[in-house]
Amino acid sequence: MQLTCNQQIVGSNPTRGLEGFSVENTVEKIKEAVSKAFDTGTHLNIAKATEKIAKKLGLSERWVEYTHIEFRNKMNEIAYKKVPYNERLLFLPHCMRNATRCKAIYDSEGLQCVCCNECKIGSIKAIAKELGYKGIFVCPGGSIVLELVNRYKPKAVLGVCCYKEAMIAFDVLKDIGVAPQAVLLSRAGCINTEVNTEEVIEKLLLKE
Repeated sequence: MQLTCNQQIVGSNPTRGLEGFSVENTVEKIKEAVSKAFDTGTHLNIAKATEKIAKKLGLSERWVEYTHIEFRNKMNEIAYKKVPYNERLLFLPHCMRNATRCKAIYDSEGLQCVCCNECKIGSIKAIAKELGYKGIFVCPGGSIVLELVNRYKPKAVLGVCCYKEAMIAFDVLKDIGVAPQAVLLSRAGCINTEVNTEEVIEKLLLKE
């Protein structure tokens, strides 16, 4: 798949994996554990299941949050995969931009990325655009996300965000009948945050 922004996908996340394992292997182990938990129980208590996996694998707090979100993703994955790309919205956080070199400007729908090659936003946006996503937005999160969801009325939403925003979004979107998926920032904060682009692409491509 070529990137229309003339930009390469850059780097994977800087988060440390479990002791003796790479980040990629840690993600794989958690996803395998989550899938097994779903296979063994129809009435799954996510909090208890997350705690069980955390103890078994010796997860740090950051990876516990990741595991919890993967459970929520798994719960909504079937519904999300049924939605065609042109009925999905992608939300990226504006904190991913290069705070000192970003050339984009803001309008009522968030940051208007110009694909300046200074961060990962342009490359991710290009892939979503090529797939035919209904809308791609770069914004602070919170109320503006709900406003855009209400305006464009998608059937599914993929968001890149912090743990707190993800948890709120899952509940809000569920209440209005929108199938959610989330990818957590691998380095959170207010500026120059990071995400594992491979995970975002994996979620973007999900379909039946």
